Amino acid sequence: MIELNKTIEGDCLEVMKELPDSSFDLIVTSPPYNKGYWSRNRNIKNNQFNTKSRRIEYGKFDDTMLPADYDKWQRECLTEMIRLLKPTGSIFYNHQDILRDHQTNFPQFVLDFPVKQIIVWDRKSTPKIDKSYFFPITEWIFWIQKDKGARTYFDRKAADLQKNIWSINPDRKNKHPAPFPIDLPLNAIKACCPPDGVVLDPFMGSGTTAKAAEMLNRNWLGIDLNIY
Repeated sequence: MIELNKTIEGDCLEVMKELPDSSFDLIVTSPPYNKGYWSRNRNIKNNQFNTKSRRIEYGKFDDTMLPADYDKWQRECLTEMIRLLKPTGSIFYNHQDILRDHQTNFPQFVLDFPVKQIIVWDRKSTPKIDKSYFFPITEWIFWIQKDKGARTYFDRKAADLQKNIWSINPDRKNKHPAPFPIDLPLNAIKACCPPDGVVLDPFMGSGTTAKAAEMLNRNWLGIDLNIY
């Protein structure tokens, strides 16, 4: 029996391995983007900002993994999420393109899993004002199923945002270095979590997914190395 409505402090991969199969109706999450690595190794010749100012500090987690190690870690995390998902469940996995050596890298590892749809998160603004690029104001939300062709629970009419572009301003008041805006998990829960469902966020951060779940009377579980 899983004790719900709490955040477990620990390594998400190790904690997920201890949880039983098919436990969650919905997983809404966003991992660290490994910005520490690409900021440290980026050629900033055309950038007026230094790499230290671009790095995000995650407390106990140091996001400076080698790209191959990062991809392997995220594949392992997504494999566990799939195992924990109920047959009709969904994962909303938020990530972004990573700029490395002046090349844009799409998170290809996500495509190893049954992606039902790719949603564009229009953030409307960006802190990245590198003069050598168009301003990047979008991120990806990968809607992933349990299995390819699964009969996924979905109530589009319940969602506030019903198209595949979600225009949501970032949360600038949260002390966490990379928080969800509350409307993002709210929309995912309304559309893809039944009224008696349970939501997991294995990268809980400041707890926005938990707050959204409670606002909509869903049970939840969070995991994070750092309790905010």
